[in-house]
Amino acid sequence: MKFDITIWSEAVDVIRANLALFAVVVGLVWLADTAIYAFQPDAQIPFFVTFFAGIYLAVASHATILRNISGYAALKELDKKAFQRFMWRTGAIAILGFIPSMAVLMAVIVLLDGVIANKDAMILIAMMAVLVGYGVVTLLLLSLIGTWLPAAIVADGSNLKQAFLRGRKTIAYVITRLLIGPGGNVLLFLITLFLLPVWVPDSISGYTIKLGVIQLVPFDIVLNGFANLVWATGTVLIAVVLSRAYLLGEAGLPKTNEQREELATSDVV
Repeated sequence: MKFDITIWSEAVDVIRANLALFAVVVGLVWLADTAIYAFQPDAQIPFFVTFFAGIYLAVASHATILRNISGYAALKELDKKAFQRFMWRTGAIAILGFIPSMAVLMAVIVLLDGVIANKDAMILIAMMAVLVGYGVVTLLLLSLIGTWLPAAIVADGSNLKQAFLRGRKTIAYVITRLLIGPGGNVLLFLITLFLLPVWVPDSISGYTIKLGVIQLVPFDIVLNGFANLVWATGTVLIAVVLSRAYLLGEAGLPKTNEQREELATSDVV
């Protein structure tokens, strides 16, 4: 099976088809991030906010590719079980990636304890190791069982075993496309952060507006908006890659009895 356009081109098409939802998701996360930072500069946006916002965007993106329904229509027309199934499967993959990352964190702290006297530096190195470890583990999980997610949207009745069988056939495709797509997206953002101090004077980046207890840094607000755009675009790119991997994997797998039964009773279009 060959695809007519690149993952980036299809991601643009998916964003266009879900433009209103895409804008709302990015806008809500951006506003929440800005509001939290205004009152507590050291605080971070709660994980569940970006998780649920990302779920809605990912579901609509998969539905656009696999079921030809987009935006709020996709959220309305999908069976409630399909949405819940997608959410729980996403959470399971996230937790599976989180557990070994915590093991890496503890191992790095133990190894660095007594070697690096500066506790802040040790924590920074440990957190960087965790991020790298989490990224690698999540990449492997998505490559092996990532088609478990679009299967929930199609409602084909396939289980984790079927996802693994699809993953064995498409692992090279998924790894390379995730590195080129979402990976390239993140790399571009990191390069931008690295070059910003050269482009932007300190007087601009450090300018602060204080309104009582509220503190607003315009430069940080703009930067957070850019980061949220990168995150949302990455979410769409992951949906494109996994949906394509699902189609590629399914092309070579026979349907099980459970899949035939669910497909017969589902409202797949």
